[in-house]
Amino acid sequence: MRKYTVFNAVIYELLTELIEVWPKLKLYPWVRAALNWCRTDWVEWRTEKTLKDVDEQTKIIADEWAQQEKTKYELIEHPPDGSKAQELLGGAMEIRSTWDRD
Repeated sequence: MRKYTVFNAVIYELLTELIEVWPKLKLYPWVRAALNWCRTDWVEWRTEKTLKDVDEQTKIIADEWAQQEKTKYELIEHPPDGSKAQELLGGAMEIRSTWDRD
C-alpha cells in the first residue's frame, strides 16, 4: 500500500465539503488543481479507514458468534462393519446430546 499524506487527504475532504455548500468554488482553477493533487492521498486514506472499519465489524460479528449457544448435539459416524449394505452406504450414524443430566 502506498504511503499517503494525511494533510492532502484532509484538504481534499474539506474542499469537497465546501464545494457542496458553494458549487461555484469548483470553477476556480486553483481548487481543481488542489483536488487533482490531493485525490490519490485521499483515496489511500479513505481505503485504509474503510478497511479498519470492516476489521472492527468483523471482530464484533466473530465475538457475537462465539457468545452464541453451541450445538446441543454431536454427530457420530461409525466405521462400516464389513456387510455389503454398509460398504455401499457407509457405517451406522448416531446423534448424541452434549449435555448431561444431574
